[in-house]
Amino acid sequence: MKFNFSLKGRQPAGTHYTFVKGGIADVQSELYKTLLAVSLHLDRDQPNSGSDQPDDSLGSIRENIRNNDPEWIAALALHLREQNNSLSRLAFWLTAELAARPDNDEKTGLLVSCIVRQVAELPVWLDYYRAIKPAQRPGRAIRKSLSALLNQLDEYQFSRYNRDVQISLKEALLFLQPRAASRVQKTLFSKILRDQFPVRPTWEEEWHSLYQQHYDSSEQRQVILRDKWKEGISSFRIGYTALLDNLQPMLCTGVSGKVLKLAAEYLGNAAAVTRAGHSPLRLLEAYRSLRLMDQGGAGMLSEALEQAVLHSSWSRSGFGKNAVSVIAMDVSNSMKRPVNGTGSVLRFDIAPLLAMLWKSRGEQVITGFIGNTWKPLEMPIRPVLLATDELRLREGEAGYAMNAHLIIQDLLRKRQVVDKVLIFTDTRLWDNRTFNQAAGTNLGDWWRQYKRQIAPQARLYCFDLAGYGAKPLEILDEDVHLVAGWQEPIWDVLSAVDNGVPF
Repeated sequence: MKFNFSLKGRQPAGTHYTFVKGGIADVQSELYKTLLAVSLHLDRDQPNSGSDQPDDSLGSIRENIRNNDPEWIAALALHLREQNNSLSRLAFWLTAELAARPDNDEKTGLLVSCIVRQVAELPVWLDYYRAIKPAQRPGRAIRKSLSALLNQLDEYQFSRYNRDVQISLKEALLFLQPRAASRVQKTLFSKILRDQFPVRPTWEEEWHSLYQQHYDSSEQRQVILRDKWKEGISSFRIGYTALLDNLQPMLCTGVSGKVLKLAAEYLGNAAAVTRAGHSPLRLLEAYRSLRLMDQGGAGMLSEALEQAVLHSSWSRSGFGKNAVSVIAMDVSNSMKRPVNGTGSVLRFDIAPLLAMLWKSRGEQVITGFIGNTWKPLEMPIRPVLLATDELRLREGEAGYAMNAHLIIQDLLRKRQVVDKVLIFTDTRLWDNRTFNQAAGTNLGDWWRQYKRQIAPQARLYCFDLAGYGAKPLEILDEDVHLVAGWQEPIWDVLSAVDNGVPF
């Protein structure tokens, strides 16, 4: 199997060749869309074993990968790896499928070295590979690439990993049995295999240990916990996620104004938010926990979260950029259910949070409530979290039915050209009439008319946030996208679908 990693210098094709390649391109386009859809319901820690995907369907997709042009699969894996978003892990899956082929060679090993770049990623790639070949080690060229990566590991680096990563690296050593590049490296591998590295607790583990201890008085307990917070924040030992998850306990210890200011600066820091990669939903949950407190300093931290949400994952996504979008919100009572089964973030919150974040980054967004009627409304740009929180008071303002066709009727009446129409509800919409609606209320009919008469390039996204038993993503004709349930990588996936096959 030979890969050409360069896409330059290809010769133009003749007529017959062009016809054949056109057919192949269609097949590759369908495979690409399928891979993007599958990425939404594969386990995030081991994405090539689908938790919701039927085994026969997953097997069919894997068969398509293996039967496709390996050079194209390799180029696609490299493209996905460069995306630096939730789709980059698809590159691990594709590379593992290529590595499992019986004709893998030096070029496959080179590809693996381009995809698996950090030592901590090596166990993740091996999880993909072992899901395909549980008892068989990769070929010689691939083992050579992975062994070279392991030989870059040193004691300090290993000691900085958490216990889960250390265990995974030990398993990788046992599986790959790499040849040590030096005596120092051989000693390191031996120490890892014999568990001779002391386990270094994280700041959060130390905090919880102190929190659960017995103290002679409540005053002594508060002083010790307050000092621990001061040490964690002043030294930056505490991670962003640990701070976000423990804002209430921190305030309850009565930390000083100086420490509180440092914590707020860290929370709102753009680079820290980007590095942590948190969703605005996570920030909204922390914001709501602070609003329940009367403790001094809660306002300062809330303001910091308002700054943080502007740099969160949804704001950085390419989806919706440079477009005119309609975001329609179902604000009925049934939308007031937790997004992920528990927590204070509701289905109700997703649409307004998205709309305000897009407006904050300068996009043109038309917003409104959809129910019995379509009720356009102007939403503020900032503050994002406060406005989202207060919107819960407007439940049922448009009624409790779902006349989604009214959105498209309004666009037709105004002859308004938009690029995207996003409808957020908790029921499946498309080519059906719900709630005993009369004829002429079919969303599909109105959408086709809008595409034909006003905006041929427009795309429709129907979000069924309940998503019971439906596929996470279906892409139909007329640029219709049916999204079921809620998966955080959805914006990266839809952006990739918009952009089409990269080459």
